[in-house]
Amino acid sequence: MSGLALARQIAGEIVERNAEPVLRFTLTRDGEPGIFESKVGGTPYLPRDTAWPLDSRGMGMELLAQVDCSALEGLPDFPHRGLLQFFFGLDDVFGMEFDDPTAQKGFRVLYHETADPGVTEAEVLAKKAEAPRPEGDARYYTPLFGVYGVRFAPAAVQHINSQDFRAWKQFLARWNELHGTDFKSQWDYYRATKIDGEFPAPPEKAPYHQLGGYPYFTQEDPRAGDGNETAGLDVLLFQLDSDMLPKEQGGGDLVLWGDCGVCNFFISREALRRRDFSRVCYNWDCC
Repeated sequence: MSGLALARQIAGEIVERNAEPVLRFTLTRDGEPGIFESKVGGTPYLPRDTAWPLDSRGMGMELLAQVDCSALEGLPDFPHRGLLQFFFGLDDVFGMEFDDPTAQKGFRVLYHETADPGVTEAEVLAKKAEAPRPEGDARYYTPLFGVYGVRFAPAAVQHINSQDFRAWKQFLARWNELHGTDFKSQWDYYRATKIDGEFPAPPEKAPYHQLGGYPYFTQEDPRAGDGNETAGLDVLLFQLDSDMLPKEQGGGDLVLWGDCGVCNFFISREALRRRDFSRVCYNWDCC
C-alpha cells in the first residue's frame, strides 16, 4: 500500500469513529423575531433583575445570537428549555480576547433556564438605552448587517473534519505507531512524507452555522497545543459563519467576520451538562 493510500485509510477510520450530533441553521429575513425567539442580532430577552451586559470597559455589548433551547432536543447534552444568549463587545475585534479567549471581558454567554413572559421588549430596550456606548461609527464594530431569524434544520450526525485538532492528534498517533516515527505536528509529517490529501472533504457546504458537531476555521483550531486556556473545551457550543445573499436575491453581506471568517464558541461537556457557562472560549478568525 502506498503512503497516500495508507494515510487516506487512517484518516477515513478516524472520520468514521468520530461523530457528533449537530443542529445546523440558516438565517431568515422575515422581520425581527420576538424577544423570546431564536435570532441573530436584535433585542434579547432579559429578566427584570438583570442589567444590560457590559464589557470590561463598562460599555454596552450587542446581542450576537439568542437560541430558544426548546429547539435543541436533538442535541443530548444541550439545554432543552430556556434561552441561551451570546453577546459581543463593540470594538474593532468584536470583543475577542487574544490573551485568554475564555475571559468574558469583551463577550458574555448567558443562560436563562426560564423566561418571564411578562417582560416586554420596551423594558429591555430601556436597559440598552441606559448602557454607555463606545464612541465612533458602530457599523465598524459589528459583524452583523441586520437582524435575522433562525431556521433550524433537522438534527443530524456530523463526522470530524481535519480542522479539528483532535483529528490530527489521532492521525499522528496511528501513523507514528505504524511507522516508528515521532511526528509531533502535521507540519513534521508533511515535511517528512510530502503526502497531502489524507482527509476527505466534508460533505457540508458553507455557511457553517450550527450548534454541536465539529468546528470550521479559516486559520487553525485555537484549542490546539498543550496547557492553554482552552484545554478541555471539547464541545462546539455555537458557530456563526460569514454569510451573504445569493446573487439572484441581490447579493450583499448578512454576517461578515473580518475577511469572510467564522466565529466559534467552545465549552466543556461537563460544564454544558451542569449548565455552567462561566468558562467558554470565544474565537473568530478570517482569511
